[in-house]
Amino acid sequence: MLCSLGSILAAGVIAVSVGSQDLTADVRRIVQSRGPTKGVTAVSIRDSDGKLVASVEGDRPLMPASNLKVLTTGAALRTLGPDFSFQTRLLGQDERLVVHGDGDPGLGDPELLKEMPLRDADGQVRTGLTPEAILDLWARAVRESGMTRVRELVVDDRVFDRSTCHVDWPVDQLHEDYCAEVAGVNFHLNRIDVWMKPSPRGAEVDRISPDTRCVSFVNRTALGKDRKGSVWLSREPDANVFTLRGFLRAQQSASTSVSVSDPPALFGGLLAERLRMQGVQVDAVRLAGPLDPPASGEPVGPTIRTPLSTVVRRANTDSQNLHAEALLKRIGHHVRGAAGSWENGGQAVETLVARRVGGAAGLSMADGSGLSRNNRVSADLMTGWIHDLLHDPDPRVAEVFTESLAVGGRTGTLRRRFRDIPADRAVVRGKSGYIVGVSGLSGVVELPNGHEIPFCVISNGFTDGPSKAREVQEAVVAMIIDRFGRLPPRSATPDRTVLGGE
Repeated sequence: MLCSLGSILAAGVIAVSVGSQDLTADVRRIVQSRGPTKGVTAVSIRDSDGKLVASVEGDRPLMPASNLKVLTTGAALRTLGPDFSFQTRLLGQDERLVVHGDGDPGLGDPELLKEMPLRDADGQVRTGLTPEAILDLWARAVRESGMTRVRELVVDDRVFDRSTCHVDWPVDQLHEDYCAEVAGVNFHLNRIDVWMKPSPRGAEVDRISPDTRCVSFVNRTALGKDRKGSVWLSREPDANVFTLRGFLRAQQSASTSVSVSDPPALFGGLLAERLRMQGVQVDAVRLAGPLDPPASGEPVGPTIRTPLSTVVRRANTDSQNLHAEALLKRIGHHVRGAAGSWENGGQAVETLVARRVGGAAGLSMADGSGLSRNNRVSADLMTGWIHDLLHDPDPRVAEVFTESLAVGGRTGTLRRRFRDIPADRAVVRGKSGYIVGVSGLSGVVELPNGHEIPFCVISNGFTDGPSKAREVQEAVVAMIIDRFGRLPPRSATPDRTVLGGE
């Protein structure tokens, strides 16, 4: 059973000294007494000046799970710039329309649609948009331009390569929404949301979002006798054909989300449907080919933008995998001037991290979200990178990165953790991560005396669930609050030094 941070802090058993030897010894005791019985746990803590004050297995490369997003998002802010925005445009030329993709993972993101303002025909600004409403912005603009026929609708997704599914991702989970494909044109998190209702045969699809006929369903449900009914969906490989199984009892309902195949092609089909509903004939829909010229033409309708700050927040606070993967590929495109890929994006991040923190021994970026089990990073490198971001020469980088992290007891993946820390005692900002046998937490503890303490705790190889790994994370944070919270106030002038130099 996890001890609360309040009880750990109240125990008062931790000395005031923050000497590296004493602190490392205490961390080692925490790992030995509270950590998983199998595998390895690494802990790294730095002080406000970036000095490494505690390190247990800190130089050992480990699987980081979603902690990797700290590297991806920080690199995106530094490579693309904190004021960068993804832009998706619709261009018209004669009877041809081109969707010019920018790799935006936020286009049609259901959570972002809740916040996105739209002025309707009566001039009223409203939020809570549907994905169809976004498509209709373009469809109506095409109709109002006087275009009645589209000879071909071309989806130009060439900002990224067309390796949309990482080879390391679990094959049996590719239909899950957290394994959504990554493309140069993404929409609605590259997933279909499905609501189901009971039927005489067991269950049936009630409605879907986005509302489209571009996908199909095979009903394999059957009547059941269990006390509680349940249904689930799977997807055919490389096709948008979904199979419904299980059953629902009377008055019961269910919903789920399923990833889609070939998101750019599906987006083209969705837009074509909305154009036809506006009375615009669409003869053909296709993806841009290697011999097609760069996208050109007059803009039709609005350019749809998603600020980088929003994408970084979704990646870190909500641990949204698609957003992190799109960032990695967009970094690769920006640095190499070619189609963004996991390879060129990962290489660009590794190079940047090494330059900023004075080396990146053991770092291996297989993907951008941490879903791959071939990612490796050390805890010491993570805390060095976090400190360097917090003190970036561009204050906007530090600001956007800090605000993108989940806040303990309040937001995102940490909203149910660290609830017993009084706001006047400390604020815990961090990125958690979990895949089978891997659990981690990386971030910064902000203290009222002005100290900002970067930390990283990563466990690999445990077999008895993540509870013990999380207990170590809780105890390390408690120790940081107790030790560093007793220090004299820190100067208000931030340290803008670079650990490794440029």
